[in-house]
Amino acid sequence: MRARTTVGALATVVGLAVVVLGIASFGHAASVRTAAKVVIAPHVLSAGQDGFIAVTFVNRGPSTVNHALATVQQAVSFDAQGNVTQTAPLPLPTGAFPSASLPAGCSVVPGGDPIGSASTITCDIGQVKPGTVQRFIRFTAPSTVSPFFVFVSVTYDESKGTQNQDTVTDYDPYRFSLATGTDTKGQCTPAGATLSAGNAQQQTALTYPTSTAFPCTPAGAGVVGLGALPPITDVANPFNAISFVDFFGLGQVQVYFFSAPQGTNKNNLELFELPQFPISLEATGDGAPVPDCALVDGQPQIPDTPEGFVSCVVRVDNIPGGGLVVTLLVAGSGDPGWGGIG
Repeated sequence: MRARTTVGALATVVGLAVVVLGIASFGHAASVRTAAKVVIAPHVLSAGQDGFIAVTFVNRGPSTVNHALATVQQAVSFDAQGNVTQTAPLPLPTGAFPSASLPAGCSVVPGGDPIGSASTITCDIGQVKPGTVQRFIRFTAPSTVSPFFVFVSVTYDESKGTQNQDTVTDYDPYRFSLATGTDTKGQCTPAGATLSAGNAQQQTALTYPTSTAFPCTPAGAGVVGLGALPPITDVANPFNAISFVDFFGLGQVQVYFFSAPQGTNKNNLELFELPQFPISLEATGDGAPVPDCALVDGQPQIPDTPEGFVSCVVRVDNIPGGGLVVTLLVAGSGDPGWGGIG
């Protein structure tokens, strides 16, 4: 059997804009259509590093809305359809949100026990004409925090004294968590940079571009052991771990396999792609191998395939000690990962 490996990434700047503007859950007030979107980035963040929560409110018109108020908490329970049924303050201390970096109209409400160990963020957005408004709330990752899903609700009323109130909500389906040891790392840098994380068996190295759409450029990378995951759809006999990346834009990823099954070499190593890791472990194209990159004017590009791959293989090289390194071109789209089978 030929060996394979998995790959993944977050959304590109363009992909995020599509998600924000393509929201399907609208408010029910008589003469306006509205939607909310919340994203936390990066989804894996090292302690002491900065990240941000992006809150977007869309008024599709035709009327102006008044008194829009966004409240950011964590989603703590869901029903069978995946709808949020209970929320609570974010498990981030109030000190994680520097007051100097809060957007105008936004404030931190202390919560938790002891008080201040958790936080609710409120942003008074005010009057919103047809269009889109955003608020970026920066925070610094504490030394410890339980994983959580970020949630937003936006209440508003219509203009012209109708007093028709409504609420739209959203949550980020990709859970936020602190980076652990050397296996995972996350950061948000002023510009594009590099980031590497892994263990003695496998390593993920990311080179990512600058994102000018956000207060900093978020990125995460690492490996997740197969023992922590349910079976991967459409892939038999995976080896080592899943390599994942979390970034915006078009980047280069190198997956190092320091030990691979006997008989695996650079000529027979194939990759499989998990484009929505860790939400879904369904592989692109029912487990079809990641294609080689196409060359256009001498430059590698992700080919347009029926399966819709978001990555392609630039090359596979040997490394000292008998290992292999796979270089990939990856378009951020979801939150994917890579692994190997043999």
